[in-house]
Amino acid sequence: MARQLHEKYAVRQLNPEHGNEINIFTRMKRRVILIIGAIIFALLIVIGWQQYMLFQTKQYSPEATVQYVTSDIRVDVFYNRPYKKGRNIFGELVPFGEWWRTGANEATTITFSRDVAFNENDILKAGKYSVVTIPNTEEWVLIFSNKVPDWGTDYDDSADALRTFMAVEQLPEVVEQFTIDITEDNHQPQLIMAWDKTKVSVPFRVL
Repeated sequence: MARQLHEKYAVRQLNPEHGNEINIFTRMKRRVILIIGAIIFALLIVIGWQQYMLFQTKQYSPEATVQYVTSDIRVDVFYNRPYKKGRNIFGELVPFGEWWRTGANEATTITFSRDVAFNENDILKAGKYSVVTIPNTEEWVLIFSNKVPDWGTDYDDSADALRTFMAVEQLPEVVEQFTIDITEDNHQPQLIMAWDKTKVSVPFRVL
C-alpha cells in the first residue's frame, strides 16, 4: 500500500503539465498586477494634471461669491473673475451675438430663495440656475438654465428656464476684472455685470 502511494506521488511530481499550470497562473497573476498598477499610475497622472490646470486657471480667473439678503429673499452667486489684461473684451474676446459662459472656469450659478420677476413680467421660479449671456451692442440676452454643468463650456438651450434682457451702459473707466453684483436702485434690486468699459443691468422683484 505504501509503495503504491509512493509511486502515485512520484508520478504527480514528475507530471510536467502540473508545473506548467503553476507557471501559467503565476505569469497571469503578474500581468494582472502590472496592468492594474499601470492603470492606477495613469489615473494619478490625469488627476494630478487636472488639479494643476485648475490651479493655473484659478490664478488667472479667481472664484468669487455674491450674497444679497433681505427679509424677503436670499440670492447667492458663484462665478470666476477673468482679467482684461489689455485685451478688447466685448466684440473681440467675447464675440457679439454668441453665447458666453459669463465668467471663466466652472459655470456661473445663481440661486434664488424665492420666485422673482425680471423686467417686471419675466418670472423665474426659486432654485439654482447656471447663468449664460449673449452680449450685443444695444442689449444683452440673459439666460437662466436648469442645467448646471461642472464646467462653463457646456450650454444646452433646451434647458433654458428663462430668457430676459439686460440694458447696456458704456462706462468712462475700465473695469479690469469681470464683476457680478446685486445692488439697489430706489429700493429695487438689480443684477449687474461689468467688465472693460461695459456695464449691463436688469431689475428684478420678489414675488
